[in-house]
Amino acid sequence: MKEVYCLSGLGADYRIFTRLKLPGVKLIHIPWPEHDKHDELSCYAQKVSALIKADNPIIMGVSLGGMIGVEIGKIRPVKKLILVSSAKTKDELPPYDTWFGKLMKSRILPPIMYKIPNSVLMDKFGVESDEDEALIQAILNDSDGRFMKWAMWAVATWENRTFKEPVVHIHGRQDKMLLPNTVNAQYWIDDGGHMMIYNRAAEISEIILNELADL
Repeated sequence: MKEVYCLSGLGADYRIFTRLKLPGVKLIHIPWPEHDKHDELSCYAQKVSALIKADNPIIMGVSLGGMIGVEIGKIRPVKKLILVSSAKTKDELPPYDTWFGKLMKSRILPPIMYKIPNSVLMDKFGVESDEDEALIQAILNDSDGRFMKWAMWAVATWENRTFKEPVVHIHGRQDKMLLPNTVNAQYWIDDGGHMMIYNRAAEISEIILNELADL
């Protein structure tokens, strides 16, 4: 049984992985440890890494989780890092010089504002059905607004420009959160949005199984 350590995205938790069908694979979700408001992603990655007890682990990260996975890969050996709807470096992130980006960097909004579902957020996530929307709403309700506020700041101020192989990057051509024109991925899901690990789980599962076959 192969073990894969899963790091979820901002505004998501273990539920985002529940539609994956990976026979012979055990998914181990790593919960977010307590953060310090001054933590950069590289610092926070050390706290997350301490929760992964296996040597040379396989890590799968979605969105924010993938960025933290990149930082973990720089401080310890990783057998394979699988990124889904994520970014390897600052260059693959959208520019944060818009009013929304400036809000993320300023941290002036109260934590509760990061938990309020709205049509813009649902569109950015790539919500396609009532079930998708219900999942995002449920996860937001259960989320820690303080963590989300910190995480959005940490992503917007991420300065990383390097990563260590082996990395497998899966991205959606319809991703409105991390735009495909700035991302260099090995696998593309033509109709995949930002939450495609949930609503395109069959295609993602096939790619993951293929990538794990030789490990």
